[in-house]
Amino acid sequence: MAAAAWALPAAALSGPCLPAAALVAALGVCACVATRWRARHAGLLALPVVLCAAPARRVDPPRLPPGPLEIAGEVEDVTRAPQTGQLHVRLVGGVRMRTTDQLELLPGDHLRVLARARAPAAPGWPTVLHAAAATAEVTPGAWTPGRACAQLRRQLERALLRLVPGEHGAMLATLVLGRATRPDFALTAAHRATGLSHLLAVSGAHAAMLAFLLGLSSRGRRVGASPTHLWSVVGILAVYGGVAGAEPPVVRAVVAAVLAAVAARIGRPFGLASGLLAPALVTAAASPEQLTGPSFLLSYAAVIGLGVAARTPSAPGLFGALRSALRASFWATLLTTPLTLWFFEQLAPTTILLTPLCAPIVAALLLLGLIAASLAAVAPLLAEWLGPLLQLLAATYASIVYAADSLPWTPISSNGTPPGWLVGLAGFTAAGWIFARPRRRTIIGGAALVAALWFLPLAPAAAPGLEVFAVGHGQAALLTDSSGAQSLVDCGSLQSGARAAKSVTAALPRRRLELLVITHDDADHHNGVAALLRRVRVARAILPASMKATAVHQLLRAHATSVELLPNGATRREGPLRVSAPRVPATASDNNRSLWVRASLRGAEVLLSGDAQEDGVAAAIKDGIAGQADLLLLPHHGRSNGNAPLLLAAVQPRACLISAAANDGATALGVLARRFGAEVWTTGRHGDLRFDGAAVHAAQTAVVVAPAGRPR
Repeated sequence: MAAAAWALPAAALSGPCLPAAALVAALGVCACVATRWRARHAGLLALPVVLCAAPARRVDPPRLPPGPLEIAGEVEDVTRAPQTGQLHVRLVGGVRMRTTDQLELLPGDHLRVLARARAPAAPGWPTVLHAAAATAEVTPGAWTPGRACAQLRRQLERALLRLVPGEHGAMLATLVLGRATRPDFALTAAHRATGLSHLLAVSGAHAAMLAFLLGLSSRGRRVGASPTHLWSVVGILAVYGGVAGAEPPVVRAVVAAVLAAVAARIGRPFGLASGLLAPALVTAAASPEQLTGPSFLLSYAAVIGLGVAARTPSAPGLFGALRSALRASFWATLLTTPLTLWFFEQLAPTTILLTPLCAPIVAALLLLGLIAASLAAVAPLLAEWLGPLLQLLAATYASIVYAADSLPWTPISSNGTPPGWLVGLAGFTAAGWIFARPRRRTIIGGAALVAALWFLPLAPAAAPGLEVFAVGHGQAALLTDSSGAQSLVDCGSLQSGARAAKSVTAALPRRRLELLVITHDDADHHNGVAALLRRVRVARAILPASMKATAVHQLLRAHATSVELLPNGATRREGPLRVSAPRVPATASDNNRSLWVRASLRGAEVLLSGDAQEDGVAAAIKDGIAGQADLLLLPHHGRSNGNAPLLLAAVQPRACLISAAANDGATALGVLARRFGAEVWTTGRHGDLRFDGAAVHAAQTAVVVAPAGRPR
């Protein structure tokens, strides 16, 4: 405990504040030299930890020009996505690329390959680099323990994907072997929503399950008097930890299991503090940057919760075992709740029931998966017999997760992000309360006190304005009125709908939208809605009538308080917003059926036009929808439109915004709008854009567009 008291703060401070870490190390040396404290020598441990954890000079990844390139370097990390047939490769130096999963690569290999770099879809996005697998020249790297574990992992992964193909095979490989296999996105999202991510990716629970299944209980008593058994299990756990990527929870579980077994063999006590602090010292020396990461903190908080639950004696029989499992799940969930809210701003109380339900299936998949993958190398026929059983178990587990994802309160999103100083104050208050009165009730109260901050209306209201986010080829526009109520027009991107949802969520001080408008049925305008609804509550949604019974309509009906389908020619007023559907012919395309949104922001008029083309623009002008406005979001990402001159003449905008990808350049409508005397801003060139009623702001640049006394 004394060693951890010196080493862990020193390691944790090395990244954010190296001078503070050096001060801790100096105080540790002084305590050792100048005091006669019995554990004074523990202070010497802070100095080598700081030296190990001192951040190296950061080298930014090279800026790659668009076009064909020859890339050469050492492979640092490899992730396979069997569902998409892609291989994600990171080289030493930060270069990332995608290629087909037919290419066999391991960390440490030297790679030379021809690739094509595409310009980022928006400012600040990484360069997309696609490598041609057929041109790759791979030179195997030198042997290291890490490379040997990666090679063993690849053999096991190949066997599992052959035995259980498809979505369930990718899930099984991730569950058994760790994060270097990427499962289906929908299944990953379901795990995150239900709070079961700790069961999908290899965690400390997996290592603990494996240790128990191999005959090594939490206290090491089942090992008996056989040293061969003990060291065989220890060896298997160590190899499995390396194969799974040596994540902090796995390191904790493996080190704790080994020390517990050794302590039992030599007759020494081994309590919860030793089981937590000893692995933490290993992490501080090997990967100090992970001490403040979610994986490390959530794992240790869960173990503390399990330790609290273990203090209650278990009743005999099946009912007693069930109560013990639910009690352990409750305490682990309770103690991780503040951290889950801090890192992810959501929680899933259903995990209290789901974890005991799914854990036996995960244990069976873990053991049978490792056995089947190992047998595939020496006895393929025996491995084939286990394939159908693994398929059945994997399908059952996935069905439970998907069914749980459809339940209410999976997850519960926070109302907003509380100030960091307030979270720290509440945390210190809760810790002092628990220290003064170490009771279960005070632990529950302390955790509830900290967690409640995410559900109180503490965040200030956003300033009135319009934000158009740089989402590549797509659209996401956030309107904030004078009362602080926020409305969103579209949420999608051809490159990444989830990125559009993330941009919107980050801009919401309170996780609530009064109104969501989907202008029309194009994926680049609504493929981020599903990800958005996992984090944000929507009070009301408006869609064009042509989107009736679509997947987006059904999704919004399940999540929004009310959903309205707006027919042709109809207009709805929602506070300062007016949503209109122009009268277009029945044969009009989805783009021409786009809804138009008009808002008043601090006296300035704003008009958003969706993807309207010639017919939609003509109908909007005829119906009076496209009237005079200070700012116009040009239709269809700035693409050419034969009626655009009529639109600009009718609206007479001071400024025009365009939501487009970087490779669209100034766009055809942008060039035309400049000829009409309007300022033009494009998300693909200028990044996120904000209009506050008087000026457009982008990259710390402001242009006045609505001065007082607007001239005719």
